[in-house]
Amino acid sequence: MIHQRAFPLEDIRIRSGGDGRTVEAYAAVFNSETPIHDRDGQYLERIDPAAFNKAINDAAPAGSRTGWLTKVMFNHGRDMYGRPSDRFAMPIGTPEEIRADSRGLLTITRYARTSSADEALELIREGAITAQSFQGSFLRSDTPTPRGGFKPDKDGNLRTVTRQEISLKEYGPAIFAAYPDAAIVGVRAELEVAALSDEQILALHQRLSALTSEPSTDGTSPEVAPAEPIDDHSKRQIQQKLLRIKMRERGIL
Repeated sequence: MIHQRAFPLEDIRIRSGGDGRTVEAYAAVFNSETPIHDRDGQYLERIDPAAFNKAINDAAPAGSRTGWLTKVMFNHGRDMYGRPSDRFAMPIGTPEEIRADSRGLLTITRYARTSSADEALELIREGAITAQSFQGSFLRSDTPTPRGGFKPDKDGNLRTVTRQEISLKEYGPAIFAAYPDAAIVGVRAELEVAALSDEQILALHQRLSALTSEPSTDGTSPEVAPAEPIDDHSKRQIQQKLLRIKMRERGIL
């Protein structure tokens, strides 16, 4: 039986050293109890850190096979209502690496140069796509599904079910998310923005702030306060905005 799980994407970072088509994201997180309501009933699901070990080993390049067996699909090849979609029926990329780390199942994916892959990348950059999803079968769990499925007890408490072995048919960006963790951790791009100094970033932040500030009531341009030190998270956000502007100027987006 095939199951699907989707995880939110957070903290998108654009890195140097590529052309903006390699995406790093978690397709699953480990040891996170999450309320689930599906064909198996209503319960809390936990994924064991070793759950994908066999799937990774089976799908990894081996012998004369240089590519991964696992496919990369947008929203499992379906539209937002779950109906099969001709538009998304083709893979949008190929895995470069799939591995389990201390947080979850990390995927590094090379997106194809197709219109559907381009659209997915743009939507990820703009924050319109908010999830990464995987599809596979739960081959082994610590608790078998009872007849009629899992149900809350008389006090409303849910049973925790640990998934111990999961197959991995495909993964990719999804429209909706079920899990509260997992993140896109990088979209790599070879552009000079990533090489800007802190001082240059702060100066450009001032200019962007001036451009986006509300005009004063007398019609003059608003004054911009002197730049102050900003934290790393804010700096990454500024870099992302500047990077998108540069990519549009170069015709990449």
